[in-house]
Amino acid sequence: MKNIIVAYPSRSTALQLKSVLEEDGLYVSHICATGASALGIAADMRSGVIICASILRDMGAGVVAERLPSGFDVIALSKSGKEDYMGNLICLPLPLDKDEFLRTVEILVTTESSFTDRNLSDSEYISNAKAILINTNAMSEMQAHKFLQSESMRCGKKMVDVAKDIIAKFE
Repeated sequence: MKNIIVAYPSRSTALQLKSVLEEDGLYVSHICATGASALGIAADMRSGVIICASILRDMGAGVVAERLPSGFDVIALSKSGKEDYMGNLICLPLPLDKDEFLRTVEILVTTESSFTDRNLSDSEYISNAKAILINTNAMSEMQAHKFLQSESMRCGKKMVDVAKDIIAKFE
């Protein structure tokens, strides 16, 4: 199982998140308040999941996700629901749906490789699937992305595999 790091500006919120995770049997290895701290901790690990606020004291979740070594995923908790999406970043809206949160964390920590790690061709599949969803279901880009994420979590498949399934249905 992968390491879990909670990076949150508010220590009390970080401890609450740790408590929720540990009540569900998930071990939190570190708590910190800044993106730099989370990156420093991650540098000494092979893989893991960072759960953080969308904005930390020193950087946003997107920057943390971008600077992490491969093998790491980020779950950003966001009041606005607006976040730059990239291969290793999943954004969950606040207020948090506890079941969705725990299910997402469990999937990420039990998957051997980075669940959301993608190469360029994978990104192309995801972009094409989003375009299909936008054109056929009148979705925004963000709605299409969230749909792919939720289907990925629901099915226990990588997002690129869900995207390939959608593309195959429309060929």
